[in-house]
Amino acid sequence: MRPHGRANVSQSNPVAWAICDRCGALYNKPDLKWQYEWAGPRTVNQNMLVCDDCYDTPQEQLRTIVLPADPQPVDDPRPERYNIDNNPIDTIGLNIGNLTQGGGLAAAFDSNINKPFAFSAILSGSISGANNSVGKNWSLLYPTQGVTATRFIATAPNNAKFVASGPVTWAFQGSNAPVGFTTLATGVTVGSIGEIIDVTLTPTTGYLYHQFLLTGDGVSSVSIAQLRIYRAG
Repeated sequence: MRPHGRANVSQSNPVAWAICDRCGALYNKPDLKWQYEWAGPRTVNQNMLVCDDCYDTPQEQLRTIVLPADPQPVDDPRPERYNIDNNPIDTIGLNIGNLTQGGGLAAAFDSNINKPFAFSAILSGSISGANNSVGKNWSLLYPTQGVTATRFIATAPNNAKFVASGPVTWAFQGSNAPVGFTTLATGVTVGSIGEIIDVTLTPTTGYLYHQFLLTGDGVSSVSIAQLRIYRAG
C-alpha cells in the first residue's frame, strides 16, 4: 500500500478519507472538525471541515458582550457631602459677576490658582468704576443663615495684573440681595502680575451673596484667576 497524504489505512477498521477544506491535505474523515466562529452571542458552524493545523479559535472580537445586571442599589444611601463639608466652600453655590470672558465665571472657582489670563475670568475692556466682579450666590444652599465669610483669597493670572492699567481699588462685599452690597474689606491692588490678595475678616453676619470687585477705567482689561472664600466653622 502506498501512503495517501496524512490519512491512515487500516484493513481491520477502514475509515473514510476526506480533504481539509482549508489546506487541501488528505486526512481520515474523523480527524477533521467543523470550523465555528462567533456571531453575536453564540458560535455558528461555518460549514468547513478542517484539520487541527487549520482550525482557528473563534475570534472573541466578533462575540457580543453580555453585560451583567446592574448591582442592587443601596437603600436610603448616605453619601459624603464633600462640597458642603469642605472648607473653603468656594466651589459650590451659584457663580455671579460680569467677568464672563476668557474662562468665564467658573474659571474663578475651579481650584486652579495658577492659570494665564486667557483661562481666567476676564473682561477684555473693563467697565468704568467699581463694577467688575466675580462672586457667589449661596441662597440655594443656605437660604436662611447665608454664609459668614472669615477669609478670602483673590489671585491674579500668572501673566497679567488684576487690571492692566496698574493699581486700582478693590472691595470684598456681602449682601442678602443681588443689589445693595455692604463692603466687608477694601484696599488697593499692588498692580503686579500674579498678585495675591489674602484678607482675614472679622465675621459679623451671614450673607446670601458675596462678591470681589475691581475698579476699571472702561478701557484696560480686568481679570481674576481665582477667588477662594472661607466660612466660619
